[in-house]
Amino acid sequence: MTATLTPASIYASPYPDLELFGGTVYEQIFNDLTDEDAARTAITELTTGDTITYGELQHKADAVAGYLAQRGIGPGSVVSLQIPNSINFAVALFGIFRAGATVNPIGVLMNADDVEKVAEMAGADLFIGLTDLGHDKYVGEGDLEGIVDKQLPAPDVDIDGTALASVPFSSGTTGMPKGVMLTHSNLTSNVLQSKYMLTKNGMGNASATLSPLPFSHIYGMTALLLTPMMLRSNVHTMPKFDLETFLRAHGEHGIELTFIAPPMAVALAKHPAVTPEGFAANKLMFSGAAPLDDEVARAVERRLGTDCVQGYGMTETSPAVNIGIKGETNPGSIGYPVPNTECRVVDIETLADVPHGESGELLVRGPQVMQGYLNNKEATDETFVDGGWLRTGDVARVDEDGRFYIVDRAKEVIKYKGYQVAPAELEALLLTHEAIADAGVVGVERDGLEIPRAFVVLQQGAELTAEELMKWVAERVTPYKKVRAVTFLDEIPKNPTGKILRKDLRLIPLEG
Repeated sequence: MTATLTPASIYASPYPDLELFGGTVYEQIFNDLTDEDAARTAITELTTGDTITYGELQHKADAVAGYLAQRGIGPGSVVSLQIPNSINFAVALFGIFRAGATVNPIGVLMNADDVEKVAEMAGADLFIGLTDLGHDKYVGEGDLEGIVDKQLPAPDVDIDGTALASVPFSSGTTGMPKGVMLTHSNLTSNVLQSKYMLTKNGMGNASATLSPLPFSHIYGMTALLLTPMMLRSNVHTMPKFDLETFLRAHGEHGIELTFIAPPMAVALAKHPAVTPEGFAANKLMFSGAAPLDDEVARAVERRLGTDCVQGYGMTETSPAVNIGIKGETNPGSIGYPVPNTECRVVDIETLADVPHGESGELLVRGPQVMQGYLNNKEATDETFVDGGWLRTGDVARVDEDGRFYIVDRAKEVIKYKGYQVAPAELEALLLTHEAIADAGVVGVERDGLEIPRAFVVLQQGAELTAEELMKWVAERVTPYKKVRAVTFLDEIPKNPTGKILRKDLRLIPLEG
């Protein structure tokens, strides 16, 4: 199988175009629910043992939609949702979709200040979840049971695939977090694209899947929740990743498909608690959220007797752009473009197509590509180029058989355990410290993880240790944004216009 290369250096998906869905996410999942499927288990909570069938999930989502409608929440409204992976997350999510509103998913690790900032930027009319922001627009997770018990009828709403479904926040290719506008068609298209690729990987209907990564992240929402539900899978999940629970689930529940991120692959390859017997039912390890090293993936395959593939995408693409196929692509490759998707590889500066086999920035075009950034025309215009191509900010190459590889990140955003950390955000915080004259932040690799590393210039006569600074930052940011290494410099390298030369900072060796 080879991705088709046209004269214009466009790499088209080698797979036939799919017939896309014109309705909403809720309709895609529930409209054709048979009695047999309605009785299937949709979600199993590994930590509580609680389960819900597809029919029960639809019933509860409808009741949430009725409650939202009573509160005046419908088409044009935005609801922030901050709930850990659980049945409650799915009930609330589909309730929001059924009401015709837009969901603004927020990670549970975010601190209160960040939560409030994101909800405000999203224009949230209601907040459902963990962080009580101290106003009457708040609904706690514990309130959902009472809301469902009211059994208010779901409203009649008139929206289609063009309506805004979700506004997750992403650091994009540079800078501060931005709201990504994803329509129902963006999400339903990507669900169909991902379902097609999972089927190509041998995954059939009603498989037992394990989804340990946050549903609030676009990878979690589309790949780990919505796509398995299209396959009528039993989605096993947990509120936060716990290795013991993760390992035990495979043997106890006969998990066939496991979604992972690279740090989990490292654990599967090396941790002494991992045994092949516990993974006897497993057919596929699907890695996303960050690049997976080929050797790590092969070590997992050898140790567990399963197959590893990886997918590539970003919040701006709903997320899947490329997905590997076991037996056709090696696990270090992100595989081929998914159906209905085109890619180009261009020079980062000139945007001219590079010769086949050379590295360049990956551009993407397809039905899963976002509509733009919320209330940010400038950032939208910077991200799209002529012809509707989205700049990913990632450096890729294509081999002779049309398989894609991610070789570097041109964009500045740091991916720590799959979470996005914007260097500009940390730099702005560091510059508020009275002892700091200048600062730059980049991502560097340590022990197989990309971590935020700060480079700091002290004020004349000031004294500050790396440990003191890391503690100071930790007290002010969401945990995954913590600075995890500090290097003191005499000056931060910059170009003539004052832009930090991050590539020069990345060349400075990380000691220890």
